[in-house]
Amino acid sequence: MKEEITRFAPSPTGHLHIGGARTALFSWLFARSKKGKFLLRFEDTDKERSKKEFEESIISSLSWLGIEPDEKPIYQSKNIKSHQKEALNLLESGKAYSCDCSPEQLSEMREKQIKNKLQPKYDGLNREKNISHKEGNVIRFKMPQSGKTIFEDQILGPITVENRELDDFIILRGDGSPTYNFSAALDDKEMKITTVIRGDDHITNTLKQINILKALEEELPQYAHLPMVLSNSGKRLSKRDGAVDITDYRKGGYLKEAIINYLVKLGWSYSDQEIFSKEELVSLFNLSAVNSSPAKFSEELINFYNNYYLNLLDIKNLYELIDTEYEVSFNIKSNDKYLDILNLVREGAKTVLDLIDQIKFFYEVPSYEEQHKELITSNIEVVKIFSENIENIDFNNQQNLENDLKSFLSSKNLKFPQLGKPLRLILSGRQNAPSISQLLFFLGEEESLKRINFFLD
Repeated sequence: MKEEITRFAPSPTGHLHIGGARTALFSWLFARSKKGKFLLRFEDTDKERSKKEFEESIISSLSWLGIEPDEKPIYQSKNIKSHQKEALNLLESGKAYSCDCSPEQLSEMREKQIKNKLQPKYDGLNREKNISHKEGNVIRFKMPQSGKTIFEDQILGPITVENRELDDFIILRGDGSPTYNFSAALDDKEMKITTVIRGDDHITNTLKQINILKALEEELPQYAHLPMVLSNSGKRLSKRDGAVDITDYRKGGYLKEAIINYLVKLGWSYSDQEIFSKEELVSLFNLSAVNSSPAKFSEELINFYNNYYLNLLDIKNLYELIDTEYEVSFNIKSNDKYLDILNLVREGAKTVLDLIDQIKFFYEVPSYEEQHKELITSNIEVVKIFSENIENIDFNNQQNLENDLKSFLSSKNLKFPQLGKPLRLILSGRQNAPSISQLLFFLGEEESLKRINFFLD
């Protein structure tokens, strides 16, 4: 049985984004589920836009996610000479032809077609002229003029197009450089790719590449086109909707396990299971379970996964992650209860950055909004009475501290909100914060009294 080989083929013209990462993950999972190979190919023939920094960023993001290729990356630009040679072979065999149409001719051709409500495409003007090929001419591939191009998509089902709808596309430009569709088809052949998994915006490209491979009498790979990821409103995903780079998610405090879980749920499911280990994904993944409808991006869901994995991390590992990967304006270890503080706050944190922001008030005196000052001032007498009795509170044991608080309120005939609301604001600068007993216990007697006296003074 032939070994399954998939590939992820990004252009290094930008960082790895959510859609590209999903394509890479599905290609990697499919190869792993078949005990095959996953390869990485950089389609770097756009000399102006291709950058080394983007190439390194894509490799780094894939590595961070654990999507590692089984061989060293392949660079399309290194195959230009062989692609040029193949184009000339097709020209010589009569499966392609030289074309000297000027930009003005092509523009006029397009305008006429649009005016006549026809699909704009090259009309085959030079197809049968047998023009001698010379520098400056392009080479066009002779697409079949009758019949249909048909393939069975592993996700979308049968795809059929009448060949008369396809035009004789350029395979070699006037400057001698091969075009994307020609190079991609040849590279898939050379790499022995058995299944091409990519976005459904490539269906037109697939139709062209299939005909190239047929002309070369090569075996066709399987094709699987992933429906697009849309925004909640059903529109094309933009940065505002969440189409940010994987590097941004990483810097923003998302864990790789959460990203992997979220990516795989963008179009694939297994029963009603929500959480998957990498091992489970490899054993369960199959293309037939990928939804043929577009997936919708959900910030709420990605935050759910991230919160889940934040709370699953060993608390010491969470501290190490913060210490090694994030800049923090305060020394977390300066509070000897720092692990307990992290454990307390992570329960409601969406990201690592959110967690850092939420523990900040344990280390730095918070700033107070005007409305908070008014609320504190209106209850200042209750706070003053509490401060005068603070020596009766046991700060060494949280349970004792809670009991002492209850005793204080009972002895002064006070209801909890009378002390709780202003004291929470004084200690944390926030209305939504941990309980009063937790705040007092983790801040300690000295720091708690210091913040209370700030208002009493």
